[in-house]
Amino acid sequence: MNSATMTRSQLHNNASHAVTGGPRVRGVRLRNRVLAWGSAVLAIGAAVVLLRAPVEPPKPGPAPMPSPERVSRFAADDVVLPEAGAVPDTPRDVRVRAAPGRLLVSWAEAARATGYEVRWSGADQSPGTRLVATADTQLDGLVDGREYRIEVRAVDAFGQVSGPVLAKGNPGPGDTSWRDGLTGLVDDFPDDSSLRADTVGSLWHLSGYRGCVDLGARAVGEVGLPIDLGCGADEAVLRARAPMVLDESTPDGDLGRVAVVTDAAGPGGRLTLDLVPGPADRVGSVDGAGSLPLGTVRAVVDDTGARVGSRGEFVAAPGPRGAGALHLYEVRVTTTGVTLSQDGRVIASSPVVPSWRSAWLLVGVRGPEGRRARVHVASAGFTGVASPVPQVVETPVNLATRQVLDPSATAPSAGILRRPLATALSARLVVTMVVSPGMDVGASWIQLGTAILPARPVAPPPPEPGSVVTVIADVPQSLLGGNGSDSLSPLVVRAPGAGQGALVQESYLELVPGPIASVRTTTQPARTNRQRPTVDALPTATLTLGDSTGRPLTTPSIPAQGRLVITVALTGTAAQWDTGSLEGVQGFQLWVDGRMTASLPTSSHTGAPAGRYAIPVALTGRAVGEHTVEVRVIGTNGTRGSTLTQFTTT
Repeated sequence: MNSATMTRSQLHNNASHAVTGGPRVRGVRLRNRVLAWGSAVLAIGAAVVLLRAPVEPPKPGPAPMPSPERVSRFAADDVVLPEAGAVPDTPRDVRVRAAPGRLLVSWAEAARATGYEVRWSGADQSPGTRLVATADTQLDGLVDGREYRIEVRAVDAFGQVSGPVLAKGNPGPGDTSWRDGLTGLVDDFPDDSSLRADTVGSLWHLSGYRGCVDLGARAVGEVGLPIDLGCGADEAVLRARAPMVLDESTPDGDLGRVAVVTDAAGPGGRLTLDLVPGPADRVGSVDGAGSLPLGTVRAVVDDTGARVGSRGEFVAAPGPRGAGALHLYEVRVTTTGVTLSQDGRVIASSPVVPSWRSAWLLVGVRGPEGRRARVHVASAGFTGVASPVPQVVETPVNLATRQVLDPSATAPSAGILRRPLATALSARLVVTMVVSPGMDVGASWIQLGTAILPARPVAPPPPEPGSVVTVIADVPQSLLGGNGSDSLSPLVVRAPGAGQGALVQESYLELVPGPIASVRTTTQPARTNRQRPTVDALPTATLTLGDSTGRPLTTPSIPAQGRLVITVALTGTAAQWDTGSLEGVQGFQLWVDGRMTASLPTSSHTGAPAGRYAIPVALTGRAVGEHTVEVRVIGTNGTRGSTLTQFTTT
């Protein structure tokens, strides 16, 4: 063995010397062993004492939040996935308009963008970020007079983000010149008192399907009067109790002007402004087949554009209207016609000059079809001489039947309690109903117990079936006061020729209360406990099946060969109604017959606010019969959504 080689025992001896320190420190090593043994004894004794003492179990902490599922790119052998294109263009022409406590930010739409990311910050305030699908958003809860820095970026269907465009704004009074001349009525709705039906001198009547339309509880920082539309398909209508009177003495030909600040015309919503020659609670139709009372001026703003009356013309495209963003709408009546404007810009007009000199304003608001929505009315008013507001209260009444009866029909034996009439100085029944074919509205009447009350239309009734009309009937003095029976039965509406489609939409007693009843006795309209949603919603997904060229199928039955193009469309406009912002989509999965066929991430930098994705899928080799297609959408915060469709191969 040479000098470079060591035996196993020599290696062991060297290692032992390296650890122990060799013969010179053996005394020290022995003392250390004694000290270590004594310390071990003390530690064991302390442990015994601790074990004898009661020990509280550790309190469980909050469960860790699970990480959102991440979507990875995947395609089955018979699937082709779309690819991301160029980054979207940077937005341009940013406009910032100031109002008390808020800024309204809008911009021109950018090429290849499906939505936008908005960031803002101010001194001594945490920065904010939101994802929107429209080129318009409102920033609430800001401090007047403070400067805010705003950045807007375009986002595409794959979450790719453009460079920012910068802007600045200072919340404050803003331009209030539109308020000039609103001498007939101006209401900024600081609370709901001007709409309460049980308050003498309230300025508005609120009409809507009971249980679906209510006044909402205003959240902190929420702007405008909240109106909850809880059934997803109804409309709330505010009718001014006093009329707008035209002023013919103005030298410039302006006869009158209506101004309303609201967010009702946001994506999927609709705003209707009617000037009716009579105090009708509703006009128009329930199914699109009816018409308006003669002389009515109607202005409408919705996703299809803007229009004034049947003879109106399109003037200019309305500007962008994001969810929750308040805009000013004005209807101006002149000696040459009627115009409709948004934020001071005329968007529609009509050459029709009304023949009436006074009319009642109806403000109709509606959210997206098929979903609960909350709309806001921040201000409303009109010009002209201020007319006295009727000193009345309302109490709803339930008719024995919603069906308008022919005079010869038998009435159900149901009526109303006479209690509201006992303390009233005067009263009348107000009924809004739909006209059926052959029905004579002008000859309608209300049966209240044994009394026959002629019901007269408040405005010239339209002749077309399906039209909505309001009639009123005076309650005779003999039914008022403390004497009389406790109830009146039956209570029904009758009209010659009334048929199956003649249905009552709303009915109530309008009372002039006596001194004893001059305080609130009811709670109509009801205030809901529903708060404004605070969690951003996920864009909704739809599935469209197409042939090999992508054209939608005319039938769900197709040959089991070639390709099927499945188009996934993500839409964020309606989902924005909840908070004014979106939870971005970080990806989606496509499942066919319970098997994942494709998976596509859509969050290159941020979640996608919307997008359209065409995915070809081979049909050859699939079994003949019914097939199910499902898309599962996953948000950046882990929220999930899905939708299904079916097709049949032959």
